[in-house]
Amino acid sequence: MAANTRFAVAIHTLGLLAQGRKTTLTSEGIAASVGTNPVVVRRLMAQLTEAGLVEVRKGPHGGAQLARPPEQITLGQIYRAVAEQPILPVHAPQPLGHCCVAKAVEPVLRYIFGDAETAMVKKLDRRRLSEVISEVVKQGQTGSEGDAL
Repeated sequence: MAANTRFAVAIHTLGLLAQGRKTTLTSEGIAASVGTNPVVVRRLMAQLTEAGLVEVRKGPHGGAQLARPPEQITLGQIYRAVAEQPILPVHAPQPLGHCCVAKAVEPVLRYIFGDAETAMVKKLDRRRLSEVISEVVKQGQTGSEGDAL
């Protein structure tokens, strides 16, 4: 089972757009930095555009820009824009015989996992894209790998 990196790639992408605020970046340029295919970047851009976080211009001089300053974009907004399924999906077992766990585990886990995801998104709503960018710049200058955030 592969981990879903869509959220992390979206933050990386928005960080690139924030750093190049005075210019527009293409999906090819972003994909090269992120280490993925430009098609993946275009799909993410569509989601980020729909959420009002990015503006995209098509054509030979087109590209993407942040729709607003990074200080006005929360990590929660980014997460909601690109999350396609719950972070903790629930397995729906087929009850075998009279197994009381198999019959009742799905709704219990759905509630617990939903509660955990709600708490995570609330925490992400308190963090700004600008904080990530500042820390990335600081880490790049010092070369350290701390957990300052």
